[in-house]
Amino acid sequence: MEYRSILVHLDGSERASACLDLALLVARRHGAHVNALFAPEPIEHESAWSMTLDVGYRGQTREDSRRALEHQFFNGLSQAKLEGTWRTATAPALEALLALSPFADLIVMSQSDPAALDTSLANRLQARVTLAAGRPVLWVPFAGTFPTVGERIVVAWDAGQSATRALYDALPFMRLAAHTTIVTLNAEREGRIPGADIALVLARHGIGVEVTQLHTPPTVSVASALLARVEKLCGDLLVMGAYGHARWKELLLGGVTQTVLGAMPVPVLMSH
Repeated sequence: MEYRSILVHLDGSERASACLDLALLVARRHGAHVNALFAPEPIEHESAWSMTLDVGYRGQTREDSRRALEHQFFNGLSQAKLEGTWRTATAPALEALLALSPFADLIVMSQSDPAALDTSLANRLQARVTLAAGRPVLWVPFAGTFPTVGERIVVAWDAGQSATRALYDALPFMRLAAHTTIVTLNAEREGRIPGADIALVLARHGIGVEVTQLHTPPTVSVASALLARVEKLCGDLLVMGAYGHARWKELLLGGVTQTVLGAMPVPVLMSH
């Protein structure tokens, strides 16, 4: 598989511009068509917003954001010599994203502002898309700048179904990466040296990897240890299954904890 069609969700937040820039960066590297979907907060968010903001002001703010992002999108396409399509959603964001997801090789979405009024609802949108779209989703951290994505990749590997799906969905990134590290967890699933079998498979794809094992003391969560390892390795992309380890499942289906989605230092590619 190659990334030839990228769908980027633009929610109208302050971070949407950075999300768009990253999607264009990935598209330029892979020669992909970019489908930009402007779809602000889902309808279920409206009750929270209506308590604090005037409806007319909110509508004008969204329109201003749409115009700015649309200009940035077409300007970015022109500079990168890429092709793309702009869409403004007429349906709720989740419905619109799932309708377009079958036609995307990769979906790009921004993490919500941890300080926002409706963060739990917004991050739930990203989680729902990740779990329901059947396509890999690249989560862009709310804070930080990312001049590179996929140069130094860290893959969380436990030989489970979701981790396997994520690894194969990330092959286009790994083929172009300068360095890829397989970080093994739950090593008892594998019959011999943890990570050796998948490293051999990747070698047949012409991809050389380094394999290392993650040992977590009882007082440290798997997610915290994994993010610390990403930072230590100077990774610019973390690849992991939406779940595939019992503790990851709790993190991602139990409300999307701050550990992974509130503190990720680099973009995270997730598959389910």
